Amino acid sequence: MQGKGLLTGMGITFKRLMGKKVTVQYPEKKLPVSPRFRGGALDLDLDKCIACGLCAMSCPNQAIDLSTEMGENKKKRLTSYKHLSGRCLYCDLCIEACPTKAILWDKNYENSQYRRERLDVDCMERARRKRPARQAEPQTGSAGQTEGGE
Repeated sequence: MQGKGLLTGMGITFKRLMGKKVTVQYPEKKLPVSPRFRGGALDLDLDKCIACGLCAMSCPNQAIDLSTEMGENKKKRLTSYKHLSGRCLYCDLCIEACPTKAILWDKNYENSQYRRERLDVDCMERARRKRPARQAEPQTGSAGQTEGGE
C-alpha cells in the first residue's frame, strides 16, 4: 500500500512540475473574488439604512457598534456605525438580518494592520467619502446650467 501511494503522489508531482505554471503577480494583478466572498469591511449604504439595529443585534460577537437618535418626524437616524473587524467572525449574519440590504461586504481582502485599533472601521465615514463621488456629477451639472443661464 505504501509503495502504490508513493508512486501515485510522485506521478502527480511530476505532472505539475512539467505542466503550465499558474502564478499571479500579486501587487499588479489580483485574483478575482467570488460573489459569495465574506471578508473585508462592511460597505454601508446610508440611503437604504433605516437604523433599525438588527445587524448589531444579530452579531454573535457584538462586532457592530452603532448608535441612533430620533430625528425630525420622529424617525431614527444613524449617528455612528463602526465595524470592529478584529472581533468579526465574518459569519454573514448581519447582512442576512438587514431588511433593506443596506450593508454588504466590500470585496477587499487586503485588510491587514499593524495596530489592533486600526482594525475598527468607521462605516459612516467610508460611506460619506464614497457618496460625494456619486453625487458630484449632478451637482456640477446643475451648477453648469445656472452659469450657462446667466
